[in-house]
Amino acid sequence: MRQPGGEAIDTAGTGSENTMTPRQRFASHVLIVASLALLRPPAARGGDTDTDELLRFGTQMAKSGHWREAQFRWQQALHAKPDDPRFLNNLAVASEVLGAPDEARDLYRKALDHTSGDSRIEDNYARSKLFWSAAAKADETAAGHEAKAAPPAAMPPAKKKGHDVVSVTVSLPLPPRLKLDGMKSLLVASFLVNDSQLIDVNRELVRFLRSEFRKHSAFHVLDVIPIPAVPEQTLDEMAANAPFWSHMGREYGADVIVSGAMRYARRDASGFDSVDVVSETTGQKVKQTQFVQQEEFTFELDVLYLRGSDGALLFRDRLRRQATFRGEANDPISAFYTLGETLAGDVLAVVAPRARDDQRLLFKS
Repeated sequence: MRQPGGEAIDTAGTGSENTMTPRQRFASHVLIVASLALLRPPAARGGDTDTDELLRFGTQMAKSGHWREAQFRWQQALHAKPDDPRFLNNLAVASEVLGAPDEARDLYRKALDHTSGDSRIEDNYARSKLFWSAAAKADETAAGHEAKAAPPAAMPPAKKKGHDVVSVTVSLPLPPRLKLDGMKSLLVASFLVNDSQLIDVNRELVRFLRSEFRKHSAFHVLDVIPIPAVPEQTLDEMAANAPFWSHMGREYGADVIVSGAMRYARRDASGFDSVDVVSETTGQKVKQTQFVQQEEFTFELDVLYLRGSDGALLFRDRLRRQATFRGEANDPISAFYTLGETLAGDVLAVVAPRARDDQRLLFKS
């Protein structure tokens, strides 16, 4: 059918495509093509607009956690502009996140060589050096069989400096403190424990540690029942008793043995404290000093990591946590696992990879 003075209209169909005029269909196709073009990732062609788009797109990917995609885009941009400090800086951050700190260091240095004292890049480089040097010191401590060094110290959160950068929290992978190449099986043996009427400390500790190693490490955790007993010695004597540990290693086929000493205690920590109270007169919260019933739980753990083949002490660590719970007659099992979970990461870090968060600045334009 043709309307007077107008376009031909197809009245046979009922769909939206059939009711559109040729001009409307053409406009719709143009809109679809334009939308697809906007969704397509940018490609490097060497122009300022193209490389800036790659920079922006890569930073968006990094903020979403897609670091390999971000790295690929920044590498495309760097190929077009090999001396641009923005791309070098962002690639250095990506190298850190992807576990290549040496490569990151070289990229930061190159970025600084091609900029006149950009404080943002200097800030990133300083934070990177601090983080990885602390990690290296911890590894050296482990190699010396001494008490564990403190976790890598992070600088204060980076401040956003300028509209062309964005501050991101990065998760940096750290290797185990011990190099245990070829070691596959791990045994958690008994611990020396204090007499406690709260719980069976040894049973709960061994159960907890076996579960954590099984969930968060690549070791085959040996589920030996009953729990292998340890000699009635002091902790120092146990640590030096290589013949005993090598015998246990051969008996159970354990490449690594974990043992040590554990103290778990509860005490009444009741006293006067400032608490929020709703006023009967005004209905508002006010501070009042009242006598508060509460209990303090203490979790002290000395851990020995021993080599099953010869009983040698590989690493020794001491960890301590305390927590106060309101009320009385708190569940000691719940308190035990609450405290245990706060130090599980430190126990695992000796034999399993872990990650720590830090702040970095990425260029986005």
